[in-house]
Amino acid sequence: MIQGVAHIAVVTTDVEQAAAFYTEVLGFKETLRLETTHSGTIVFVSANGTQLELFGGGQPKEPGEGEGKVGYPHVALRVDDVEAEYERLKSLGVEFDMPPTEAESGIRLAFFRDPDGNRIEIIKFGE
Repeated sequence: MIQGVAHIAVVTTDVEQAAAFYTEVLGFKETLRLETTHSGTIVFVSANGTQLELFGGGQPKEPGEGEGKVGYPHVALRVDDVEAEYERLKSLGVEFDMPPTEAESGIRLAFFRDPDGNRIEIIKFGE
């Protein structure tokens, strides 16, 4: 029986840069660091039960590459206040693809990218 999602893997060109972004900017905590022979350093970070696996070896992608293709086009992070998190992240130099927006059913969301261009959404569901 499936119990839930264990983690989401994020491919990066620079695992140390990604780990710094996810911990120092987004507030994740580093929970595990592995040195492997097959993928080099792998860093696990987590926040409120969501765990990401960051590993290197990725190739830089062109802007918009992968959009509209089958796969996982973004990771969504649940927040209490989209505008407050938007302002906090902007103050840390994060550039947004889409500013805070009201979507269907009262959902508030905004989108930005990590240092490798992986798309990240911050979201608050309507009450």
